[in-house]
Amino acid sequence: MIQYILLSLHILLISFFTISIILEPVSINADSPIARISPECGILRDHRIDFTVNSFNPNGNVHWEFVNSKGNIDVYGYFETDEFGGFDEYIITDEMRPDTYTLRLFDDQNNDFIKDPNGSEIILNYQIPCDNAIF
Repeated sequence: MIQYILLSLHILLISFFTISIILEPVSINADSPIARISPECGILRDHRIDFTVNSFNPNGNVHWEFVNSKGNIDVYGYFETDEFGGFDEYIITDEMRPDTYTLRLFDDQNNDFIKDPNGSEIILNYQIPCDNAIF
């Protein structure tokens, strides 16, 4: 009887540790994402914004959105990441008005406009027009 109880406890402990290991959340990507946006601010007319991004989830989808100062999303889209979690892409902005935007980029594997659990996110500011007189 005691051997049966000890065997049952042993099985319970092994099951507990096995389930604990399986259920532990694991981040897919250890590095923080890096985004380089060019130019760093925009002009009043249509312009191109280049994205050079690394360290999101590999072979996934990154949602991007420009949120205006009133909290509305003016433009958004998706980029596919390569095996290293990066991409080199661009957009043409023809719908954006003068404002200071919040640019959000985040992992969204299933394209539901919601950041994935344990996914990465980058938040940047993007101003249209630029402060300097060149633009």
